[in-house]
Amino acid sequence: MASPGAIITTNDLCIRCTGRIFAMEGHGMSNTERGMSFVQSEGQQGRIIKPVEPVECAICHGIFMQLDLYASEIAQRLSKYDFSTFLLGSTFPEESTSRESMIQSSYGSRGESIKKEFNRELGKLIEKKMEKELDRDDPDIMVKIDTRYMKMDMQVKSIYIYGKYRKFNRIMPQTKWIKYSDVKDTIESVVGEELNHLTGGDLYYLHGAGREDVDVRMLGNGREFIIESCNPKSRSIDLARLQEMVNSSGKGIEINDLSYTSRAHVRRLKEEKHDKVYMATVTSDRDIEKESFAESISGINGKVIYQRTPLRVSTSRSDLVRERKVMCVSIEDIQKNSARLKIEAEAGVYIKELISGDNGRTNPNLSDLSGMKLVISELDVIEIKR
Repeated sequence: MASPGAIITTNDLCIRCTGRIFAMEGHGMSNTERGMSFVQSEGQQGRIIKPVEPVECAICHGIFMQLDLYASEIAQRLSKYDFSTFLLGSTFPEESTSRESMIQSSYGSRGESIKKEFNRELGKLIEKKMEKELDRDDPDIMVKIDTRYMKMDMQVKSIYIYGKYRKFNRIMPQTKWIKYSDVKDTIESVVGEELNHLTGGDLYYLHGAGREDVDVRMLGNGREFIIESCNPKSRSIDLARLQEMVNSSGKGIEINDLSYTSRAHVRRLKEEKHDKVYMATVTSDRDIEKESFAESISGINGKVIYQRTPLRVSTSRSDLVRERKVMCVSIEDIQKNSARLKIEAEAGVYIKELISGDNGRTNPNLSDLSGMKLVISELDVIEIKR
């Protein structure tokens, strides 16, 4: 391990930090053993290297003598959590890492950083102390250590639970909107509060496969969702218990088919597009005559329609014209000025505007085709085709 003409002295380094300069050499050796080998090799060449005590080292300042202290503190903090895997990250003073980088560069960049060795050695202690596994790819908990102040931050991987929900009332949004700021309960809050009661988490987020309007019921086979619990203390909960808690809450929603999933599933869920079947109650400004109304419906039945972003959502959606298909519309019942229609349409069709026309922003539309002023008074999603 002789120096290739190094120009930076190592006389202010301890044995360990000296050996770390050559971490890529001497397979099976510790950095302390490499340091001793380097000192002996230099001595044989007439160059005397005098390593300092660890607390006087310009790079580590004796931090490796405190590994047990760090491990005990981390183990105490992690004991509050239910987890299987962990990962460590660390921050060292700029003056230490810069000096280390310059020294290692002058010796051919054959070493490893103090961060890497510190994380590795501390990780071994925690693995042994807690009987947990270090995982570099997808740990349950990430511990970040700022060695300048012995400060530790825990980043706990969220829990993701997949399921389907049905909503039986017409006053509950899927998630909190400023528009509905006076509404206390949302599907997100009803499921999320019960979930975090079981996990000990703090925040929660609902990721839905689309959403229905606040006044639309979600019936039939339900809408897929993933509920995320942030900073959970417990990672293993009884999903049947969660389902029972939500379904018996009296909030007007029901969940089922729960299972654990991952963050990657959230993106896939949001990208999926499924046709939907609706039951709509349509109200006219006058009595509806069945035969002529059925003829009007043929103008949208199986047809492609063009919808400009509806006025009611224009402040939150891009102003675009979307081309969508209406698969089938059938009359279920007519009573005076009211009709019940079953509508199957491609994902993304604005059903309310398909009926009302939205001041000409949807074409064709049933109001124009029938010559009547039509609005949807009640709308339910009764099936999602998947």
